[in-house]
Amino acid sequence: MGEKSRILLVDDTPVNIKLLADLLREDYILSVATNGADALELAAKDRPDLVLLDIMMPDMDGYEVCTRLKSDESTADVPVIFVTAMNDVEDETKGFELGAVDFIAKPISPAIVRSRVRSAVALRRKTRELKSLSAKLSRYLSPQLYDSIFKGTRDALIGSRRKKLTVFFSDIVGFTDTTERLEAEEMSALLNSYLDRMSGIVIKHGGTIDKFMGDAIMAFFGDPDSKGETQDALSCVLMAMEMREAMKEFRREWFDRGVETPFRVRAGINSGYCTVGNFGSAERMEYTIIGGQVNIASRLESNAEPDQILISHETWSLVRDKIYCIKKQPLALKGIPYPVQTYQVVDLIENVSGGDYAHPVEELAEQALTIEGATTVREARTQLSGEASTCLIIMGGESEIAGIVTREMIFQAMDSGNPLAVLDGPVSAVMNHAPLVVDPGVSVARASQLAADRSGVLAYSPLILVNESGIRGVVPLPVLMGRLAKLCLGETCNDNKVIN
Repeated sequence: MGEKSRILLVDDTPVNIKLLADLLREDYILSVATNGADALELAAKDRPDLVLLDIMMPDMDGYEVCTRLKSDESTADVPVIFVTAMNDVEDETKGFELGAVDFIAKPISPAIVRSRVRSAVALRRKTRELKSLSAKLSRYLSPQLYDSIFKGTRDALIGSRRKKLTVFFSDIVGFTDTTERLEAEEMSALLNSYLDRMSGIVIKHGGTIDKFMGDAIMAFFGDPDSKGETQDALSCVLMAMEMREAMKEFRREWFDRGVETPFRVRAGINSGYCTVGNFGSAERMEYTIIGGQVNIASRLESNAEPDQILISHETWSLVRDKIYCIKKQPLALKGIPYPVQTYQVVDLIENVSGGDYAHPVEELAEQALTIEGATTVREARTQLSGEASTCLIIMGGESEIAGIVTREMIFQAMDSGNPLAVLDGPVSAVMNHAPLVVDPGVSVARASQLAADRSGVLAYSPLILVNESGIRGVVPLPVLMGRLAKLCLGETCNDNKVIN
């Protein structure tokens, strides 16, 4: 037999309390209050399964007690049965309107008391079980879908419809290769902490999580709830930007937990008409979206560089008044019969100040650390301890810049070859031989565009600042892109809020 249910008896007459207690104490755990104030205090403390409540009491009558119980979130779901001699239709109607589930007339009938108490407690238990079950079920559904099903606004039937949505894909670059060196338990903990944080961001911005695919996330905006095409697209882009910021914290946390290679997220976003609904069979169905526009979002994500949010022209046209973007070259995407114009998300326009646009990139420079090309990779890695954005400039003959190396370049070389041989070899073997060298006076907007115009891994190498006085510093690309919208001013961008 399970744990006994708790019942709170409330009556200002001791004889009535004794009658009820004698009937119920064998089957229930009882607590007693002889006035309204004590009843409210006990209810909040003990969270009873049922309250048997008299109406006629001094200071605070039963109606007032019931009203307060139902207005308190902690006791609102506790069923109340009025036990009273006030059994006119008007009295009962008022009690039911206040939230009571039943009435027992005085003088009481033992059989009726036991029967109605048993029914109320059983209903309370079933209600709790259903709430627990629905809470568990909600973890397998997006909040919007869960609410629409349980509120009765959507049926669990096979069916779909066409609707304009904004679709989002993201994944962690190099997650699988990096986590292969971790134990399964460590990898699961890292992945779950990441997905937990990212899904919270999706829900915060009103997105519908379609599915998790390992470290990849698919979500969309516009169904089952929509704020309009423009706001849906903007919410999606803002969500992606917040995810990108959250990854900075994760990189620090994961580095402390032994993950040396810094994780970076990439994302693709596209807006267009998709088919959304329930797909599958009558026994097993899935709420999801399909169509060519979904494929475009997926291809944008796979073509994005680390830390990059790549959006289509359709999405850009919806967010252009709020978001600064860098216009990229059209992409030939697999499975898409036409070139897709893309834009790299930078920041909110409201973060852009007005006035003089010639803020030099030198304002973002970090100290330049130089080493000789013959230096071993092992020694270079030691010097690169600390922030993932730190880099070393490799010097050649006659004080010329031969290249640049970062922690990521070293770990990529170790992953693709013999790690010990790589560490004992010269750093010149793993460096970027074609670093981007710019004048310190170049504007942040221009420097960003120069970096964006480069392809592959070169696009994400730090910039080296050099003038007639020599090397003035380095600018890691995440720093450059993160500050672009704050330092890139009106005259560097055209009327469409795209840096060309």
